[in-house]
Amino acid sequence: MFHGDHVLEIRVLEKTPLRVRLHIKGIPLHVLNAIRRASISEVPTMAIDTVIFTVNSSVFYDEIIAHRLGLIPLTSEAALDKYKSPEECRAASEENIFTEDCFVKFDLEASNPPNSNKPLIVYSKDLKTSDPDVRPVYDTIPILVLGPGQEVRLEAYARLGRGKEHAKWSPTSVAAHKYIPIIRIDYSRCVGAECRKCVELCPKGLFSIKDGKVVFDEDRVFDCIICKLCESSCPHRAIMIGFKENEYVLTIESTGVLSPKRILIEAVKVLESKLDEFASKLIEKGVKP
Repeated sequence: MFHGDHVLEIRVLEKTPLRVRLHIKGIPLHVLNAIRRASISEVPTMAIDTVIFTVNSSVFYDEIIAHRLGLIPLTSEAALDKYKSPEECRAASEENIFTEDCFVKFDLEASNPPNSNKPLIVYSKDLKTSDPDVRPVYDTIPILVLGPGQEVRLEAYARLGRGKEHAKWSPTSVAAHKYIPIIRIDYSRCVGAECRKCVELCPKGLFSIKDGKVVFDEDRVFDCIICKLCESSCPHRAIMIGFKENEYVLTIESTGVLSPKRILIEAVKVLESKLDEFASKLIEKGVKP
């Protein structure tokens, strides 16, 4: 892939079901930051938005339970292809029109018998969904506690939304990029036992002594958090830290609603759509993009 005169290179440093860490070269910071921000606020996911209570004799206010339900992450991979856009469904939600092409219904019924001698914890697994493709990502999220003789019955409706509307729709728990450092050691200045302070102070243990010299472990450069303790602690200013141009590490960690790969793909799609819309507006105004 190419971006301007630069070859765009992507290397996977870490990949798990909930986390991906990428080494990206040949991309300007503003482009990467746009992708990062879109991952947080523009990628649609499902979340509970409306709750209708029939019975609630617990000590929890309706608003507290509704808020907790909204923050339960829901699987959204299939939902992106099955349900209408967040904008259409938000309008339906405001009018209390819970159509099947916009909303997934959840039912919750739980009660603690009056003769019980212990509290009953209601978990996310107790929610009954109308669509098996949209369900709580985690089964053991506590929703509320029912004392003896207490009961709760409710209906909850989930729809697609975006993080810019409310954080409960954001698919990421972490979306961050960082520079890749260039560590230079001036050995003409690196003299004396006090020059070993960087070895002791580096929180990641990236410096060591070899053949009587301080050396930086280049194989672990991506572990560097650029705290600059090595640079500031060196009494002879023998260590200098720089940054590589158009080269970064991007970390995306999912809440579980979407895979990190899907989050990135959808973020790029959103940016492409916005750029296409911007180009068409320029053409309408007689400006060549």
